[in-house]
Amino acid sequence: MSEEQDLNAIWEQAKETILEEMPDFNRSLWDAANAARPLALEGDSFVLGVPPGQMALGSHLTSTANGPMVRQAVAKALGRPVTVELVEGTDETAWEQEKGRREARERLAERQQQASRATAGLRALWAELYEEVARIFGAVRERRFPTTRARMLAEALLATRDTEARAREEAPDSEDFHQQQLNRIIDRIASLSELPPTMVAVEYLRVKSMSKGRD
Repeated sequence: MSEEQDLNAIWEQAKETILEEMPDFNRSLWDAANAARPLALEGDSFVLGVPPGQMALGSHLTSTANGPMVRQAVAKALGRPVTVELVEGTDETAWEQEKGRREARERLAERQQQASRATAGLRALWAELYEEVARIFGAVRERRFPTTRARMLAEALLATRDTEARAREEAPDSEDFHQQQLNRIIDRIASLSELPPTMVAVEYLRVKSMSKGRD
């Protein structure tokens, strides 16, 4: 007996059990059972396919109300516990295509998680700079003197340069995020140094340019 015949026999036996175990005849469940085709048995998963466009009908096989009975019926036919998987399509490629889609979703989810973790680290890096800028300007009481504010401005710009370099090294493809955070820091420095943001930005670009020249 071929694997396909085995699966069909298992499902036919399971259907008989489902029909026997129904407390009241459930037309939707029975129609779904007859529409479904067994596609695969992988590990503890018994895979059923339903015709395209009939997933709503097929869902009666895995619903909260009917799912346990269907699983028990298949388990009885197999002689061991299983889960019942439902996919759209009844040809032999339907399950392979569904596995491919699931793997693609898992890869996407993993990339998104990695991006989220990286973004969290970058946010922490820029947030630390934001607080450091506040400490730089808050550490000296004589902020009313222009020379004092100039020294604090220079220190803050150098700290910003170093943080930006680290952030870009960790995430070279996050240009938009870096620009957003950099402009936020420049606004912060401008407010604390009592200078227009554009002037602070010009000074920052000059500091970066001088740094590159030394390199």
